Amino acid sequence: MATRPVSDPQDLSDQGEGMSSGSSHSGVAGGAYAHGARPKVVVLSPWGQFGEVGERDILERAGCDVIVSKARTDEEVIAAVHDADAIIPSWGLSAAVMASLTKCRVIARSSIGMDTIHGIDIATEKGIVVCNVPDVFVNEVADHTYALLLACVRHIVPLHNYVVDGGWSDPNRQHPMGPISHHVYGQTLGLVGFGNIGRAVAKRAHGFDLKVIAYDPFTPKEVFLESGVRQATLGQVLQDSDFVSLHVPLMDATHHLIGAPQFRLMKPSALLINTCRGPVVDEAALIDALNHGMILGAGLDVTEEEPTPSDNPLLKMSNVVITPHTASASDLAGAERRRRPSHEVVAVLTGHRPRAVWNPPVLSKLNLK
Repeated sequence: MATRPVSDPQDLSDQGEGMSSGSSHSGVAGGAYAHGARPKVVVLSPWGQFGEVGERDILERAGCDVIVSKARTDEEVIAAVHDADAIIPSWGLSAAVMASLTKCRVIARSSIGMDTIHGIDIATEKGIVVCNVPDVFVNEVADHTYALLLACVRHIVPLHNYVVDGGWSDPNRQHPMGPISHHVYGQTLGLVGFGNIGRAVAKRAHGFDLKVIAYDPFTPKEVFLESGVRQATLGQVLQDSDFVSLHVPLMDATHHLIGAPQFRLMKPSALLINTCRGPVVDEAALIDALNHGMILGAGLDVTEEEPTPSDNPLLKMSNVVITPHTASASDLAGAERRRRPSHEVVAVLTGHRPRAVWNPPVLSKLNLK
């Protein structure tokens, strides 16, 4: 397994280490910046209009110069950030971009998953703090997990389509309920990854009287005990669960974590739920498992290629529900996820430790309060 914890995602939706309870630093006392210089913050391809939810104000009140750039290619990005003190990227950064940085002190992204930020080891070597937002939309993703689970178990999508298409009022058409092999009450929910989102999913499970087991080799045993969740191996989770829900980050060790050997371990009546990252699942193996009845169905918010191609066989399967990578979406969380990187940037530039550090070893190189 990886050296990073296997917790959420979208984590892990829980891909933050070095969390602290310190407050955000949105204001700066005079002389807080070295030599009195105004730091340059480059915002790359921002979500929407940068500043519409207060994220620009946070930086400008702290004395930062804010540059918004639409640079996308490596050459364009390197030119845009060569003299930046901080970078807020909406998408990814390549290792080449990371290697080119000479002044940068902090990179803060408004996401849980950091699989598109490459060269983290280079950032650590250069003393650059890399931040994510592992705790902003935990509840949204946990809720969406159950939305997918219930949609699969209760055949919500085909039944909705049946009504819309006039089937309910046609006595000659049979409703597409299909086989309901089990209900939710009293079944076993298996979690792969037990970080912030995994724990939020487990908490909700009590309302359904679900038994919960979880696999996460990086989460202390005490966390499982406090949550009333049985710690298990990956194999045990796959074999014993009626519903298997994935909550891990995408990294080398979790790429195709769930593939043909893992599907062979699962119950034929089991459902797979994935709200983390598409490539955590070998999609070809998933399609084969569904075609051959190795598992009953799947609820997916993510796919291996996004947007998924129109000829993806999963789109034609009535036992599969797919949403377009929107598990984390909500107005409240969306605004906070856009503001948080600005707070993290100001914290680091003023000598304070940010709330979430993706590369904790960098802290030993710095003197952050």
